[in-house]
Amino acid sequence: MKRNLLIILIFISANIFAQNERFEFLDYQLRKGDFDALNEVAEYFDSKTELNEYLGYHILKSNESNLAKRIVRENSLFLDYEIIIDSTTTSSDFKNFLKNNKKNITFSNLANAFLITPFDKRKTDFEIIEIMDFKWNKLKVKRTELFNLDWVRKNGIDSLVNSGNPLALLKTASILLKNRYRFDEYYDNEDVINLIQLLTKSQIAVPNESGELSYHLDKDFYEQSKINLVTFFANNYKQYKWDESISAFSNDKLNLKEIDKEKTLFEMLSSENDTIAQNSYISLTKLEPQRVIELSDQYRKAGISENYVLPQFSFRFLKQLVQLTNYSKENNIDFEGNDTLKNQIELLKTQLTFSERRQLEDQLINSLTLDNITAFEYWSLIYQKSWSLTYSAGRVLDKFYSKNWNELITNSKHLETYFLKSRLFDDLGIIGFCNNYLIKFLDSSQETEVSIQNLSSTNLKVQGQIEKALAIAKKKIEFKTKEKKTWNGNTFDRVDNFHKSFKKIKKLSDSLDVFEDEVLSILSRIKYSQIEKALKTVEELSLKDFTKYSFLDRDFGFSFIGDFKQSEVRKEFLVNYGKFSELDIHKHYLKNREIKITNVNEKLDFDKIYDILKYDIKTAFVGGGGSTKDNGVYAVIKVLEITFNTTLDFPDKLCSSDGMYACNSRSRAKEWMNYLEVNNHLIKEHNEPVSFAYE
Repeated sequence: MKRNLLIILIFISANIFAQNERFEFLDYQLRKGDFDALNEVAEYFDSKTELNEYLGYHILKSNESNLAKRIVRENSLFLDYEIIIDSTTTSSDFKNFLKNNKKNITFSNLANAFLITPFDKRKTDFEIIEIMDFKWNKLKVKRTELFNLDWVRKNGIDSLVNSGNPLALLKTASILLKNRYRFDEYYDNEDVINLIQLLTKSQIAVPNESGELSYHLDKDFYEQSKINLVTFFANNYKQYKWDESISAFSNDKLNLKEIDKEKTLFEMLSSENDTIAQNSYISLTKLEPQRVIELSDQYRKAGISENYVLPQFSFRFLKQLVQLTNYSKENNIDFEGNDTLKNQIELLKTQLTFSERRQLEDQLINSLTLDNITAFEYWSLIYQKSWSLTYSAGRVLDKFYSKNWNELITNSKHLETYFLKSRLFDDLGIIGFCNNYLIKFLDSSQETEVSIQNLSSTNLKVQGQIEKALAIAKKKIEFKTKEKKTWNGNTFDRVDNFHKSFKKIKKLSDSLDVFEDEVLSILSRIKYSQIEKALKTVEELSLKDFTKYSFLDRDFGFSFIGDFKQSEVRKEFLVNYGKFSELDIHKHYLKNREIKITNVNEKLDFDKIYDILKYDIKTAFVGGGGSTKDNGVYAVIKVLEITFNTTLDFPDKLCSSDGMYACNSRSRAKEWMNYLEVNNHLIKEHNEPVSFAYE
């Protein structure tokens, strides 16, 4: 029985492979221009016999009809009024078409495809624009490289150019069409377009499958723009003449459209010069929105690469920024700021110490106003790639808006602007606090709801955000976290004897990688009282610094102290570790790094602590990789845990550096805020809006 089943399976597999091989052969014949192969493929148009197709690593279920029609479509360029091959086309339909048009169907060597209407009898719209100087210079540098490409020499394009024959243009365009997408076949056509631009000193746009003029033909997935480019050259190449002064072909009979300001700036975004690219980007954000938005969509869809210094999703950002600046100009809102603000932003982009950065952030929180906060947001978006800036911006904006909330909601101009930004920033399509502006309306007072309802705006984006804000305003704040509080920090076995443990794993580890993993495991299981032993032991090991010292940041929350890879930071820490108790070392470093948790009498100030817990765990304003910066909050929590002799059921460490990478203090902070409030440790009301980080 088993033997018979095996024979059947082998027979089925062999049959499936035979089917696929048959179609592969027919496809090969079609690519050679064998008309009879069209008739043979037509036999399968009605067949529903199932088969498998292989797209990369994917196995797709299909049938003979679908496959037959696909290879005909891939090997023919018939016009729609001649025939449309779709799911309704029968074998009889296609055979009759072939019979009736046998004398007219030819195989085009320009496209490696069957067609009836030749390209020089077809029509297409087009637009020719001049090429940017910086791009022209880049192309000239690549000239030798382009002419030495295999396909250029194989098709004799180099010889045609050397003899000044404009047929080179049509042949080059035909390469682009021959390289059109076929099932499981992909081509990089950037060099083809580069050569056409080098040979014409222009950029030629033709309609794509949507009927829109496409300026980035090498990026188009579908073949329509490639067909239209061949059509353009088939009708016009003979009128091109060689111009020795530019070493390219020119055509006086065709209008060369002068490139507009917006297009010029977009082209410069790909400049390798950071300053040129960034200044062009900034200029674009200040122009009229319509054209900038149109080109942003065009460049984004085409996947055009731009200078790395620009925001992560530069074209998407640009669409929102140009709307922000336009709105600001119409409503007399400062979006650029003065030199002082610009200098402060530049400082935030640098490598400041923890205390320097905190001082500058606090200075901005207290000095910024609702009249210039848009400028701070604008530049933070422009320089989104600076992670040090965007994390600082997250804290600054979070605290600033809560601090100035009453003024904002009672001023219709500021409130409308906030609503617009909440939508524009959400549309950036990136992680960060930028998505959370509306959360500030959570559990709003009756007065706030009235202010929202009374706001009148003609801006559709603002109107949509008003409706969302009113819904959020009715929801209540919850302090109790639903997050699971346990991880192996509660359950793992502690390390008793370091020297013995390290000796054991060194003896049993058969490679350095295994040994490092074991060291990480041991370090993740130590208690606070064992830190000194651990540091002195790993100091002597020839391991990566990350392996040896990351547990101090990740497990014990000492990241705000400094970089433990630096020996002076470790030495200072060990001195203080030996001098202070666990409570006092946290207090010492918090005070030293200017995180103020006490009053003038050096008693714990729970109102200050409450605000730190609420706002100081940093998430980036835009992007930033999605991580959080503890910013000393865990040290504050540790002071509370020791003072009140409870961890609120959380593990007694922040994280486990062995295999856990996403720990932060957010849930602990939320629980401690609730603890301080319900146990009457607060003097102030703390009725400011929630943090952007509230979930």
